[in-house]
Amino acid sequence: MPIQKKWSHATKEHVVSTVPEKGGVYELKSFGELVYIGKANSNLRDRLLDHVEKRNPSHFRFKTAGFFGSPTRMERKHLLAYGDSDSETPPWNNRIPRP
Repeated sequence: MPIQKKWSHATKEHVVSTVPEKGGVYELKSFGELVYIGKANSNLRDRLLDHVEKRNPSHFRFKTAGFFGSPTRMERKHLLAYGDSDSETPPWNNRIPRP
């Protein structure tokens, strides 16, 4: 269940102008590699701004949760779809092994 949106440049201005204040899931890229899969329960914009400030990724993309959607379930599906084994996660994710 990868996010189907194109990658966007991870700048503070771009996040503020394009990302909604809703819950959802997101992916971060650095040096051309997917490095993080995360969720925001209520505010994608704030969560991505936090990453841009602290980790400085080069690109991001996101998907908002629908009315009955759960960011936690969305994130879990994304993590399970990543890699070839149950314990493999993107480098910036600190979940080993996966739940």
